[in-house]
Amino acid sequence: MSQAQDIVRLNRITKVPLAPVPTAQPFRCWHVQQRSGLPVSDWPEAVHPKALCLHLNFQGEGRLQFKNSALQSLPPHTLHWTRGARAAQRAGSAGSRDPHECLTLVYPDAWLRENLRELAPQLPETLCDLLFKTAQPAFHPGRSLTTEDLSWARSLQLPAPCEAVRALLDRTRVTDFLLRELLAAHGRPPATSASLLSRAERVSHERVARVQQLLQRHLDEPHDLDSLAAAAGCSPHYLSRTFTQVTGIPLMLWIRRARIERAAELLASGRCNVSEAALEVGYRSFSHFSRAFQQEKGVSPSKWVTHLAQAQAPARTPQKPRP
Repeated sequence: MSQAQDIVRLNRITKVPLAPVPTAQPFRCWHVQQRSGLPVSDWPEAVHPKALCLHLNFQGEGRLQFKNSALQSLPPHTLHWTRGARAAQRAGSAGSRDPHECLTLVYPDAWLRENLRELAPQLPETLCDLLFKTAQPAFHPGRSLTTEDLSWARSLQLPAPCEAVRALLDRTRVTDFLLRELLAAHGRPPATSASLLSRAERVSHERVARVQQLLQRHLDEPHDLDSLAAAAGCSPHYLSRTFTQVTGIPLMLWIRRARIERAAELLASGRCNVSEAALEVGYRSFSHFSRAFQQEKGVSPSKWVTHLAQAQAPARTPQKPRP
């Protein structure tokens, strides 16, 4: 066999088909204007073609320009669903020293088609249009933002062990936020809709919901399985097993997470210091509170407060030395 034939044969053997191009994943763009009082300026972080965007506009005003339409305003403390913006501007709040601050969640069209198509029959037509009618520009006002939204947004800025872990956490959290918004806009999660549940399952979900509401109203009080079961009208063993089936986590772990989430919200709002937040959510021992906070958030309460302060503080422009 000639050398040329050997080369052709080797090429045929070793030829590897091209790997498929991975679908673009959801991501976030956190924009904080470095100084307040600045004039209106461009806001490129808000423009993402071929994607659905959720803008959580916490402070200041954003403005989006769509084809053949006037500027659409994003007021402070609001969430908006948008698609197809061609340009964007930002500005601080009128009469306020607050700079513009907005978190934009970006969901590429290819990812939406690949992952959410099966959800389409369970969603209202308006939401389906937002998700899948990619050729049409859209501006859909959502709801008002809450302190819980701000606390969640701040949590995205906490450090991760490495860049790969941070990217994975971002995708998971951003995806979870979209699903929760879609299901909330639809009224309630389809998985718990009365039409899809048996009578026994509905009773289980109602009992778990009753316990969750009781706990949320009294997070600062001690709770035990027997008293919660009595409030739900069932046995302790039944409540323990059912709660885990419905929520995916054990009852006592759910209580700890609810308490730590409430404490994180209090710390983010500035209404409580660490010791006061611990008492507000039922911890009488600071060491127990600190350990639980570390387990849930990955950092101690004091470091959480430090990260929040660093995230909220505007960057200082270095002063030039005097001649």
